Amino acid sequence: MTSRPTVLLCDDSRALRMLAAGQLEEAGFEVVGEAGNGLQALERYQALRPDLVLLDLVMPECDGRQALARILEHDPQARVVILSSLGAQSDIEECLRIGARSYLQKPIDPEAMERVLHQALA
Repeated sequence: MTSRPTVLLCDDSRALRMLAAGQLEEAGFEVVGEAGNGLQALERYQALRPDLVLLDLVMPECDGRQALARILEHDPQARVVILSSLGAQSDIEECLRIGARSYLQKPIDPEAMERVLHQALA
């Protein structure tokens, strides 16, 4: 059996991180780190080199879009999936242009999450 894909989970809501971490573990992913803002997201990415990053768009200090750009600057191969609340379509499109692999709407649907993350890894 291959080892489970590793995920860095970035969201300023601790409750959402706990919920998503449980969903990720159930779907066969390993959450290797969490970040509460975009600056932490970049630091943890550099330290952990996860297979995937789940990145919330709206975070303090450095938002998801800035964090995405910095992570991709650091590692153009990074696989980043954006997490977003409803109504952020233009932000999502911008992130996909910058280089995000895909996006997930919040609240996260576990089946959609599993499908989107496996596609991002493929």
